[in-house]
Formats: sequence, C-alpha cells, structure tokens
Amino acid sequence: MDQLKALFTKYLDDNCSTLEIKLLMQHFSELKNEAELKALIAAEMTRDPMTRDTIVKSPEAATEDALLEDRMLKIYDQLKPKLVPAVQEKSIVRPIHTYLKYAAAIVLVLSAMFYFYRNSDQRDQHQYLTAQHQGNDVNPGGNKAVLTLADGSEISLTDAGNGELASQSGITITKTRDGELVYETEKNNTTASRQYNTISTPAGGQYQINLPDGSKVWLNAMSSLKYPTSFDGRDRKVILSGEAYFEIARDASRPFVVSSSRAGREQEVIVLGTHFNIDSYADEAAIKTTLLEGRVKVATAGKARILKPGQQSAVSDQIMVSEVDVNQVLDWKNGNFYFYDENIRTVMRKLARWYDIDVVYQGKVPDYGFDAEISRTKKLSEILKGFETTGQIHFKIEGRRVTVMQ
Repeated sequence: MDQLKALFTKYLDDNCSTLEIKLLMQHFSELKNEAELKALIAAEMTRDPMTRDTIVKSPEAATEDALLEDRMLKIYDQLKPKLVPAVQEKSIVRPIHTYLKYAAAIVLVLSAMFYFYRNSDQRDQHQYLTAQHQGNDVNPGGNKAVLTLADGSEISLTDAGNGELASQSGITITKTRDGELVYETEKNNTTASRQYNTISTPAGGQYQINLPDGSKVWLNAMSSLKYPTSFDGRDRKVILSGEAYFEIARDASRPFVVSSSRAGREQEVIVLGTHFNIDSYADEAAIKTTLLEGRVKVATAGKARILKPGQQSAVSDQIMVSEVDVNQVLDWKNGNFYFYDENIRTVMRKLARWYDIDVVYQGKVPDYGFDAEISRTKKLSEILKGFETTGQIHFKIEGRRVTVMQ
C-alpha cells in the first residue's frame, strides 16, 4: 500500500513515467482495489498541493473537509457505472486499453476535482473560458472546399448549389445534396481527354469526392488533391497534400498511386483496391500511411515496405512500420477528435486545422500526454474546457487567436 501511495502521489504531481502510469492504471482497473483508490483519494485531500505535507486543520476545517470527502466519494460511486458502458461502447482494438481508459478516467476526473477544490483562489484567477469570452467562441468546421478546373477557373463548393457544376471534355461534375463531388463520363463518349482538377479544403473545411474510376476520397482540413478528370492510362495517379482517407475501386490492370511529399521527402503508395489513410501535413514529423483493408506498398527513396491491415508506415529519413489503433487514425473522418497520450502541441495542431485558429504559447506548458475522445461538432470553448479540468493547462480565446498557458 505504501508503494502504491507513493506512486499515486507521483501521478498527481505529474512525475510518473509512462510505464508507472500504466502500472497504476492497471492496478486501479481491478475492482477489488476500489477501496484502496478511495483511501488514497481521501488521504490526498489532507495534503498541501505545493509541499505535499500533511496539513493540520482546525476542527471547523476538518468538518468541512469531511463533508467534501463524503461528496467526492459519492461522485466516485456515481461516476463508475456511467463510465463502464461508455468505455465498452468505444473500446479500442487492444483489450488492455479498455481497462486503462476506464481507470484513467476515474483517476483523472477525481484528480481534477482535488485541484479545483483545493486551489479555489488560483482557480478564480485562471478561469479564462468564462462567459465573457463566449462572444469570441469559435464554431467547428464543415463541408468547405474549392474546385480548380483544368483551365484555372475556380468553383467554391461551399457556396455552389446542388446539381451540375461544370462540363469539360466529355466529363460532367456534379455536387450531390450530401455535399459530395461526383465525376461522370458522358455516355458513348470515347474522346474524353486527360485533364487535371484540384480540390482544396481550407482550415475548418473537409470534403468528399468520388473520382472518375469510382474511388472515394475524404479530404481533411487544409488539404488538397490533384487528379485527372479521366483515368485513361496504364495507372491511376493522384497527388495529395495534407490528409485524406481513400477507398479505392479495384482494377487489377491499373494500380492506383498516391503521391505525397513533406520537407522534400517524396512518397508513393501503390494499391489495386483497398482502404487507407495518408497524413502528409507539412508540420508533422513524418508522412504516415495507415492501412485498414487490403494491401499497399509504400515507396520512398528507393526503399519500399508492404503494409498489412492495422499497420502504419512513417516516412521521414526511412520507412518505419508499426501496429496502430485505426480508430484513432480515422477519428477525423468519423467526426471525432481521438487523442491518446498526445501532448498539448500535437492536440492544438489538430484543433487549429479544424477550427481555423492561430495558436500561441505563453510560458512553459506541460509535455505529458492527454487522453480524450471529443466530437468535432462541438464549439472550441467546450473542447478547451475539457482540457482545463485537468488543472494543468489553461486557454484564452481572443477572436481566432488562442493562447495556451500553464
């Protein structure tokens, strides 16, 4: 118990290593240890948050703390049954993560409660996301894109109505009521020439396109796809900047090739028919390709690797392949932010693309990992408030400028 108490104290002080956190979470995931967790929580409430020394309190203060402790433990009992089905519903591929997230949710929520109850004066000074800032709140992104035709003319897909948008060289471009872009070759037309169009999404935008061969592509924010209006050659090649999810129509005679680059590093993904995601944002450390179904070859600088479903390649100086949780990779396509052990700078890069905001940092910010699953339909303040409940990070919204501080 003493060793567990010391580990729990390290956790609340944000001094635990990743391995120590996992050990602590595994311990609390066992139902028989609920009493130990409650005992640790009660003991923590008697310590000074800065010095970690036990505080000697007056009878009045002790009575107040006893009432607070009783309330905390009641909240714990109310929280536990609500968390279990939610975690099961959104369980991760690797079973151990289910228990880790369940235990982590309990500990993190209660730790946040300690912080706010024990530091009420400081809390008042750092309550940046209050009603006075709601006028500066930022709405989530949506279906926004610009289509650039082969002749250089541009069509705003955000403003365009449903129906036929353009016709070029025997190809008809239509916008559906679901906000998709569809290419169709006119019947009995055998003269459709290969021209190139580009679809681009701004910050705060996303869009789906159905390519001439029947393949489907979902573009994330701040991304673009250059593609031919007809696939009439021996291959089907497109050029991606940013992030996109692909569902490729099978054609054994013509492989589908996605070319992307980052920091001068070129990558090609060659497929016949499969589902995969490519993240080639310039501000990320590597080009990441994640395979969901089928089989793909990732090639760069004379090297190549074959991916299996559930694997991700990371291309920087070389090709690194690892097993990943595909649900986390496809969070954006499925309408969520899914953060697992991601530091605040990584979190804010993703939020900046979707909410079209500028992010600045004030002073030193914590570098530990955050876990969260949040809908991309929420306003920015709702998401930031969730991170503030940890007591370790704070935000200030001023128009489209967000300041991150400790």
